[in-house]
Order: sequence, then structure tokens, then C-alpha cells
Amino acid sequence: MAFSAIQHIGPYMVAARPVKGFSLIELMIVVAIIFILTAIAIPAYNGYMRESHMTTMRSTINGLRTIMEDFRLENGNYGATGNLAGVAAIDGRYDWDPSGNLGAYTYTVSVTGTNSYDVWGSYNAGIWVRCDDRFSNCCYPDTPGATAVTSACP
Repeated sequence: MAFSAIQHIGPYMVAARPVKGFSLIELMIVVAIIFILTAIAIPAYNGYMRESHMTTMRSTINGLRTIMEDFRLENGNYGATGNLAGVAAIDGRYDWDPSGNLGAYTYTVSVTGTNSYDVWGSYNAGIWVRCDDRFSNCCYPDTPGATAVTSACP
């Protein structure tokens, strides 16, 4: 506690009055601590958000897997080869009705043969999930050797 202001109590007596408030050094220390905590928290939060988007996509395309296998059991194949991009196109062939925020994610099914397909979902340029050959091989952006959502998994 700093004493700087002088108060006169009588003709001969002088007492110092305490100054209230924080010093500049104390404020700078608090700002530095807040900055350090923020520098740690923001990257961790971004990592958690990325993981949650990948988990959402993986869960959604796992639901699609069941519907596609039912379609194959009923029809003997997965349909004509080619890509079905978007929920509407996939729903048109496989009667797929996923839940959740569909506007945020893009899903694609690529029927590669009578008995094989690849499926992937993406959130933005850096967040995606891809499963090849009827879910026998799945990869993410962090998978070593994985390059892009449109490229086969390593």
C-alpha cells in the first residue's frame, strides 16, 4: 500500500493517507496473464471444434452405410456407377434422411462398381472424412499420406 497524500490533522500533526487503486505494473501483469491464457485456449478450442465436425460427419456417413447395404440387399448392387453429390442426390437413390445441420456439411457417394463404393463428407477445405471400399479404409486430414477428400485413402 503506497502512502503519498498528506493530511493535516491539527496544527502540528501530519498523517499520510493511503492511495487507492492499482499500479501500472499490477495492471500489466494481469493483462499478460490474460494474454497467455488466451494464447493457450484458442488453439485448443479450434482443435475441439475440428474434432467435433469430423465426428459428426463420421457418424452421419455411418448411418448412410446401413441404408446403402439395405439397398444392395434389395437390388443386388449399389446402382449405376458415378458420383452422387449432396444430400438430395443421395436421398433420391437410397432414401437417406440424415439428421442434424445438413447445410453445414457436404456429402458425396461414389459408386465405383457393382459391389463397391466410396463415401465422404466435408465441412470446409480442411475438415473432411473419407471412407473407401465399403468402409474398409477410412481416413481424415490428419491421416499420414492423406492428401484431399477427393483422393483415395492411403
